[in-house]
Amino acid sequence: MSKEIQAQRRYAKNLAQAETLLAAYFDGDANAIARFQNNHPLGQADGFVPTLQDARLIVSAASTEVRRLSLEKLKKEAKDLLKGWKGNHLEVLERYQQNYLQATDKLTSQLKLADAQWVIARENGMPSWPKLKAHIALMNRVETPVQRARFILDRDMATIHIRCGNDIKTALPDGGFKGDYLEISNPFPQGEVMDFEPLERFVDRRTRFIEQSYGGDVPAEWMENTANEIRHVEAVLRALPEGYERIALWFEHDPFDQLCLAYVLAHLTENELGDVKVELISAEGFPGVTHFIGIGQLCRQPENLIALWQARVEVNASMIAFGARCWQAFIASDPTPLWRLTQEESAPLPLMRHAFYRMLQELPWVGNGLSLTERLALKIIDKEGPVTLDKVFQFLMTEVEPLPFLGDIMFLSLVRPLWNRKVAALSVLSCDATKPSLQQELLAINDVGKALLAGELHWLSLNASENDFSERWMGGVLTNASGRAWHWSDQQKQPVLLDFTT
Repeated sequence: MSKEIQAQRRYAKNLAQAETLLAAYFDGDANAIARFQNNHPLGQADGFVPTLQDARLIVSAASTEVRRLSLEKLKKEAKDLLKGWKGNHLEVLERYQQNYLQATDKLTSQLKLADAQWVIARENGMPSWPKLKAHIALMNRVETPVQRARFILDRDMATIHIRCGNDIKTALPDGGFKGDYLEISNPFPQGEVMDFEPLERFVDRRTRFIEQSYGGDVPAEWMENTANEIRHVEAVLRALPEGYERIALWFEHDPFDQLCLAYVLAHLTENELGDVKVELISAEGFPGVTHFIGIGQLCRQPENLIALWQARVEVNASMIAFGARCWQAFIASDPTPLWRLTQEESAPLPLMRHAFYRMLQELPWVGNGLSLTERLALKIIDKEGPVTLDKVFQFLMTEVEPLPFLGDIMFLSLVRPLWNRKVAALSVLSCDATKPSLQQELLAINDVGKALLAGELHWLSLNASENDFSERWMGGVLTNASGRAWHWSDQQKQPVLLDFTT
C-alpha cells in the first residue's frame, strides 16, 4: 500500500473516530468528557464547547502514542477478529483485506485463529504472530532497571551513538547504554546543501542559512554556537573510528534522518574503518504505535530502545557506498541522478531509497509550482481554516504527510512565504506576537491559494512577476532558478526541467 493511500485512510479513520468522540461528549459520556478535559488546553474552562476540529486534534495526537502491548489482550482481539470475519462484518473484512497479503483469495469461512493472529501482528508493525510474541516477551524481560542491567547492550565495545537530534540522548543511559553520543542537528532537508569539502565553505553557508531561516523563531542562545556545532560534528566524523570499536547509527525512515545517515556514510567512505563495527538501528514502525513518526516517540520507555537495539543490523560496504552515492546525488545541481537511485529496487538501504523519493517531491510541482508540503498545508488550511499553524502542523504530521520529516520551525519557515509575499496564497486574519511562533497568525486560504490548488496559477511565476522571491533549495538544486527550474512531475513520477514563466 502506498504512503499516499495510507495517509488518506489515516485521515478517514481519524475523522470517523473524532465524530464518534464528539457525539459521545455531547451525549454526556464520562470517558469522552474526560478526554477533552485532559487533552485539550481549554478542556476544563468554563463555557468550553468542543468542535469537530478539537476532536480530530485529540484523536490524531492519540494515534502517535506508544501503547504497551499485552499478549492476553491481543489474543482476545484475535478471537474477536475471527468472530467478526465469520459474521461478515464489513470493517473487520477490510482489516483482513488490508493486512492479509499472502492469501487475499481465501474465503472468510476458511479462516482460522492463526490468520487473525497474523493480521493482528501486521497491524502492530510485526511480520508475524511469533515475532510479535517475541517482542512482547523482550519488553517484559527489560521492564525494570534491574532487568535491563543483565543485558550487555553496548558495554562490550567502545561505542559512539550517532543520531540526528538529541531526543534519545538521555533515554540511552536510562536504558543501560554507556557509549558516547554525537548529535547531528543540521537541517539538511532545507537550504542549500553542498559538499563538506572545503570545511569552512560548508560551515559558513549552512550556518548562514540556519540563522537567517530560524533565528527569529527560536531563543537567541540556540543560534550562538551553530558554526561551532557544525565544525564539531565534522571533526568527529572525519576522525572516526578513532577511539571506538563500534559506530551505532540511530536513524528512522524519514527524509531528515536518511539525509543525515547518508551524510555520515559519505564520511565513512573516506575513513579507514578496519575491524570497527558499523551498526544501524532503524525503524519505520514500532509495535503499539498506531502512527509511527520517529524514534523520539519511544524515549519515555527505555525498553523500547533496547528492542530496537536487539534488531540492529551490521552496515556493510555496499550500504556505505550506496549512502555516499545518495549524498553526492543530493548535493548535485541536477536531481536526475538522485531520482535514478530511488528507482534501484535492489538498493541495500530501501528506507533511504523511499525517503529520497519523498524528498524529490519537495521540488515545485508541475502545474502550480508548490512543493508537496506547501500543497498539503494549503489543503489543510482550506479545509480547517481559519486556523493557526500549530494545528496545521499537527494535522500534517499525524494525518496527511506520507512520510513526516519536518520540525515545527522548519515547517514554519517553509510555509511563511505563502502569506508574506506581495501576491499571497494565505490571508492573515489576526496576529498576536506575544504567542509562540506557530500560534501567532490566524490563517485562511484566499482566492490565490484556491487557484493554486486548482492548478490555475503557478506559485513561482507569481513570485517572479513581482520580483518577490528569495532563493529556495532542495540539496544542491536551486528550485526557483530564474525562469527555468526543476519540477516534480506527478504524472511521470520524476523530476523535469521546465520554463515556469510561460
